[in-house]
Formats: sequence, C-alpha cells, structure tokens
Amino acid sequence: MNNRSHPLPACDDAPQKTAPSVISLLPTLRKKRLGGRTSSAYQLRLFRQPPAVLARCLELGVQLVILSAVVVALLWPSAIQPHVLPAAFTMSDLMISHGPSALVIKEAVAAGQDLPLWNPVFGGGRPLAADPLAALWYPATHLVHLVDLRTYFLVLLAGHLLLAGLGALALGRIALRLSPLAGLVVGLSFMATPRLIAHLGAGHVTMVQTVAWLPWVALAAWGTLHAPARWLIACAVSLALLLLAGHPQLAYYGCLMTAGIAAWQLVRRWQVAGRRGVMTAVAGLVFAGVLAGMLAAVHLLPLIEFTLHSTRQHSVETQDALSVATFLQALLGVRSANTPVLHETLFEPGLGVLGLAVLGFTLRPRTGLPLLLGVGLVAALALGVSSPVYQLAAWLLPGFDGFRGLARIWFIGLLGIALLAGLGAETLLVAFQRSKQRGALPAVLGGVFLLIVSLAQATQGLAQLGDVHTAMQPQSVDRAAVELAGSGRIYGVQRNMPQIVAAQLHARLADGWDPLLIEPYVQFMQRAGGYTFAGYQLSVPPFEVYDPGYPTSRKAQPEGALLGLLNVEVVLSRHRLRDPDLVRVNYLGETFIYRNRANAGPAFLVAETTNGTPPTIDQIEHLAAPVHVQEQQAERLTVRVTAPKGGWLVVGAPAYPGWTAQLDGQVVPLRSIEGVLPAVQVGPGTHQLTYVYTPSTVRIGKILGICGLSLASGWLVGYLLLPIRRRRPNPFARSSEQL
Repeated sequence: MNNRSHPLPACDDAPQKTAPSVISLLPTLRKKRLGGRTSSAYQLRLFRQPPAVLARCLELGVQLVILSAVVVALLWPSAIQPHVLPAAFTMSDLMISHGPSALVIKEAVAAGQDLPLWNPVFGGGRPLAADPLAALWYPATHLVHLVDLRTYFLVLLAGHLLLAGLGALALGRIALRLSPLAGLVVGLSFMATPRLIAHLGAGHVTMVQTVAWLPWVALAAWGTLHAPARWLIACAVSLALLLLAGHPQLAYYGCLMTAGIAAWQLVRRWQVAGRRGVMTAVAGLVFAGVLAGMLAAVHLLPLIEFTLHSTRQHSVETQDALSVATFLQALLGVRSANTPVLHETLFEPGLGVLGLAVLGFTLRPRTGLPLLLGVGLVAALALGVSSPVYQLAAWLLPGFDGFRGLARIWFIGLLGIALLAGLGAETLLVAFQRSKQRGALPAVLGGVFLLIVSLAQATQGLAQLGDVHTAMQPQSVDRAAVELAGSGRIYGVQRNMPQIVAAQLHARLADGWDPLLIEPYVQFMQRAGGYTFAGYQLSVPPFEVYDPGYPTSRKAQPEGALLGLLNVEVVLSRHRLRDPDLVRVNYLGETFIYRNRANAGPAFLVAETTNGTPPTIDQIEHLAAPVHVQEQQAERLTVRVTAPKGGWLVVGAPAYPGWTAQLDGQVVPLRSIEGVLPAVQVGPGTHQLTYVYTPSTVRIGKILGICGLSLASGWLVGYLLLPIRRRRPNPFARSSEQL
C-alpha cells in the first residue's frame, strides 16, 4: 500500500466528539447568556467563527503567551532584576564550565578572531571545539555575541524552557491529535517538570538545551515513519541539534528514544501499509540519521577524539542504584532531605500531572498503553545497576553503561507522563463539552490554572536564583595572583581561583574542573601536585565539591620544579607549602600566594638523550639557552631560541592532537615527553618555532557538515518543486468527528 496516499493517522480510540477549544467555546457561552437572542449584526460582530487559519494562529498565540508567562514565573524575579540569574553561585556548572567557555568565545570573536578552537583558561588548556559543555557549534551559543553574559544565559535558559514546552505541545497535538488545551497541558507538564528546573538551577545549561529537543526529535521521528518525504529533513535537523546541544548522555538517550518510537510504529506500519511502507519508513529514518550525523560531524569528530584522550577514555563504573520503593516515593513527591544533589533524585512530575496521567491511561487505555509501557521501561532503566533491565541494556547497547547519573534517562519518562496527562485532560474536556454546562469555560481555564499552580509549588526554589555579580566578582587574591603570574599559569592547590573569574581576568589556570580533561596531563599533575587519586577524575586537583574535607585540600604538597615544566608561575594554597622553589610573597583572603622560582617559561630547551629520543620527565636536563617569546596566543605560540648544541625544544603546555610545529618555516615532526609535553628536536644555532593548533577533526567535520547541508537543501528543493508528491491532508486538520 502506498504510503503517500494516506493521511497521518489519528489515535486509535479517538472519541466521536471534539474537545472544545477556547475559541469554539466563547460564541456558545455568549449565546447562552443572551438567552438565545441573536441579531444578524451582532452575530457578524461577535458570533461569527474566525477563519480557520486565523483561529489556529490565535490558538497558538494564546498557548505561546501562557507558556511564556509560566517560564517568567519559574524564573521570577530574574525578568525584572538585572543581576538575578539561575545557578548564580560559585560551584554551579554555569559558573565552573559554561560561563568561562562562553566568555572565551565572546571575547575571541569581539577581538576580530575566528571561532576559538582551544580554551587556555583552565586545565592547562583544552580543546574548546571538542568540549560538549562549550557547545561551540550549537547555533544558540552565538547569542553570546549580542548581549552581556548574564542576559545571554537568562535568554538561553528561558528560551529552551519555552522550546521544550512548545515541542511537547506540538507532539501531543500532532501525534496524539489532542485539542489545543490538552496540548497545552502536555507542554506545561513537560516544560515545568521539577527535575528539569532543578538541573537548570544547578547550572546544567547543555542538559537543559538537549532536553528541550527531545519532544521535537520524538515528533520528527514519528512523522518520518508515517510520511518520510515530508518529515525526514525535520528529523535530521532536530537530531543534529540534539547532538550539537552539548550533553552527550541525553543525546544518546534521545537516539534510543527514537529507536523505541521506530520499533513500535513500524509494527503498526506493517499492519497498515505492509512491507513496502515499512521499508520506505525505515529508509527515511536511516537517511535522516545519516544526514544528522553529517550536520553534527563538526562537533562529533572532535568530541570522539577528545574522549579517547581524556579521563573518560576508561569506562566510568557507575554505582547508581535505586530501589523500587525509593523510586515510587520519589515519583509521588517524597524528597530526601539528606541528598547533596537534589536534581539527581527528583522523579516527580507533579501530583496534578500524575493524576491526569493516571486518568488518561484509565479512560484511554488503547492510546495510553504504549505510552505507559515506554514510561515503565524508562523507569526500569532509571533504577540503575540494581535493575535487571538496566543490566540487560548495558550488555546489549554499546556505551550504555559509560555514563554517570543514570536516572537522567527519566526525562524521557517524564515526556511520556506529560503525554498521558494530555490524554487525561482531553477526556475531561470532552466530558465538559458533552455536559453543556454554562460553567464549562471557567472550569476548563480554572483546571489549567490549578495545574500551573501545582507545578509552581513543586518547582519552588529549584531554580536557585542568585546575584550573578556576587558570584563572578574577583577577589583581591585573584587580582594579585593574576598580576604576579603575568603570562604564566596559576595553580591552586584547592582550585582557589574560580574559573569564571580566571576567564574574566584572562588568567591561565593549571588546575581545573570539567568532565573531560586530558588524561596524560591529569596523571602528570598528580605527581606535580603531590597527591594520588584513583578512578575517574573530574578535576585537577581532585578537590571534590561535595566533600570539602577530602585530603587533597589539607595534605597535598606540590613540587615547584614539575609545575614549572607547565609554565606555572604562581601557586595558591590555603595551607602552607614546603617546597623551597615556592617562595611566599603574600597572604590575602586566607590564601597564601607563592611564586615559583622553577618556572621554565612557555618554552625551554633540554638536552638530548643518547638514543636520540625525547627524555623522560626524570631525565630532563635544562640547557642554558634563552628562549624569547615573539607571539603568545591561545592557539599560536612563536618563540626564538639560540641553542649552543642540539637538544629538544619543549613547549610548556599539555600535548594534544591537532597541534603542529614549524621550525624555521618548515613543518617538523612533533614528539612528546611521556605524552605530556610537546617537543621538537633542534640543532645548534638560532631557530624559530611556530606552534599552532589546527585540528583535522574540525576541518573534516566542516566538510561533512557542508555536504550534509547540500543534501538537505537538495532534498527540500526536490520535494517542493518536483512533481513527486501528492497533496496530503494538514496534520492539524480536524473534522467534528476527530480529535
């Protein structure tokens, strides 16, 4: 059976009456108030139904206003107070990672440079183009060039909450054929779910961005399976934006959600359209997936390379586990008072939403059953390692067990619950329509208002609003350290300088906090920092944010000579240090400031070994050869050295793929010392070294992206201009007998 000859199917158990919208109820109620007395002129002015397009635009406008008002309420009073921002506290991810990266991007472009590919601010330096938390290739990231940092993050977070609500609304309206008000319930239920607001309050910017695309991906995948030619470009674009939004874990879960939707819909498609229809749908979805990968390749290729060279190259052995009883209590809104990470333990959709979802499944079981099964499957996976379902998935799915925070998959379950809540709202709306009571409209609007109130109560305080200026304000010790360091790096034994402050002051930190850090550098810093740490390391040094008593903060004694190999000029510590190379110069804000006499500078010359290979760190012998810095930028270093004899010219920065070296204008092989320090072999005499970051993964990704855009554009032009399609009914079109 030809797929193109059939409209998008309505839900299986659609009632015979259409649930009323606000627009359709207004003339009826007005007529009843007048006791049935109407005049032709009055009807022309008040009772006449608006044209279909105008009616839908008006409905969408009302929904958009309501969703926007709820977003403003969730983030209140940030809309009117210029210094207020969610997650505006020192240890939020927004201040630790997202803010510094945004500043680097903003200032580089403002200085007339191209998009920055390397971040020199923290962790000794790391690839910005590959950093998922920077989301360099995500279009919304570049709003940062237009406004100040606080406004940027407020618009970014608020806009993605609205995007999530609109996506869930559209999914309910098109896939389940819900009425406008029931679709609005779906949008509100997903957009204002407590877990999403809590992650927003923790500063998980890229997580909020990625979650916002989940309903759009679900809708586009559903549409592609029913009408591939019409929907596959939308599917490819939404999948690409899901990947570019910056949270690999939730992007992975979103792809699994797409596979689950495909599996369920293809079974039904086989019954309706037969083998040919199924093959067409599969081909459309596969093509959309390939196209999405090409569009997102400029991010995915550098990210894969970074992962292989980062602390995540070894699988994270998560121990996250929940009991069924704990999960059910959390589902009903029972919150643990002892957890330091509330956002990871929230499962409640809100009691109002949960009640509507139960009602929706009870009264619409045929439509609600696949949604309930999907929610149940996601719940079993969210239980973590204690669940046999999770263990089976970890065995079957590559990389499924490589994430922390396993309960984050519950966002997909919350989307399913929101759709079930929309079904529940639909049944109530139909009941009000059939009752033909005068108070139908007030009851409907009152129900929506009560839902909003219940969600506002459930999310109260989760956004963690604070004064952004206070969180970003440099202290006297920060300014003193930056002035003393000059172009050298600063190392904090307890990560003493906030990364957002370092970005503002254009400092370079040898310490840092981020889920992805360069593995050889992290291992070297354990030795240079005087500490040991086993397992997955999130920060250098491993001073855990939720465990301020960790021994690193009290016992670590860094070695100045080793830190000097990485151009560390200043060391900060809240405890006294004993290394004679570290000379105390000040004490401010309960912090000791030390100058490192053993700093080797941005580049230095070391003696050759007998076998002609780079020396090990223990074999390093500094040669008395002055190295003059001619240019030092984030992605480019040019130095001149006069070598009395042959040796190795070493760059005091972490070695990483993508950096190239030119010696006296000629490209030369780049070696490394124990995988940590890049080195170039030089002979006697005066030489000029140019060290530049030009990653091939970014270049290849751009080429694939351009090819993907060309394919997408060609498909759209062909679909719109060539006579290869038949006119299909509007998916929003409804008769009086359909939802």
